Amino acid sequence: MNCLQCSNSNPATVQYCQRCGARLNLTADEIRDTLIQRVEVERAEKTAQNARQGLVFGVVLFLVAMTLFLAVGKAPSGALHLPSASKEAGYTEIRFRYEPEIPKALVPYNTQRKP
Repeated sequence: MNCLQCSNSNPATVQYCQRCGARLNLTADEIRDTLIQRVEVERAEKTAQNARQGLVFGVVLFLVAMTLFLAVGKAPSGALHLPSASKEAGYTEIRFRYEPEIPKALVPYNTQRKP
């Protein structure tokens, strides 16, 4: 709320101007609006802080994973691994062949026309 004497912007929760000390006439609606605005600002700041923390956590987790991946090197011998994940892996060719037996129907077939 702006002071009527000095035009200083004051929060709605104070009864006197913070600059000149003049009494401020506040309504319940003005106080409510100021409190709602304050909560919205605090919520936005908290959301931004959480987003920054999540980003830092993700970067640290990625760096740790990459460090472990590079430190380990190749997979130990005898370990199960994906063929495309290591240089020494051999590819196995798997062929699927499915030919179901189809029973032949015995249907007479005449090439001659009936008169």
